Amino acid sequence: SGSPDRYYGADLPLVHALPGADVLVVPETGLTEAHVRFAARHELARRVEDVLARRNRALFLDARAALAGAPRVAAILAEELGHDAAWQARELESFGALAKGYLL
Repeated sequence: SGSPDRYYGADLPLVHALPGADVLVVPETGLTEAHVRFAARHELARRVEDVLARRNRALFLDARAALAGAPRVAAILAEELGHDAAWQARELESFGALAKGYLL
């Protein structure tokens, strides 16, 4: 149902000022790179699941789309939080196992 922007209220200018405000990560739910950065910086998102299940709900709305976006989410979180490639790989493995339960 369109962009998640409506959930941000007064914080929307902060979201739009972040890198990647115009780069979709999960087109099906409107999740952008900036939304992921905001979740990491301001909403204590620490894992791919935090973003794709709890902040954006992509996992529940379209599990395949969430899986497709997961590598980019992991990369952005790693950049924001100072994690390495091994962390990203573990996150993708963990999220992939979870998402299998939601695939139709």
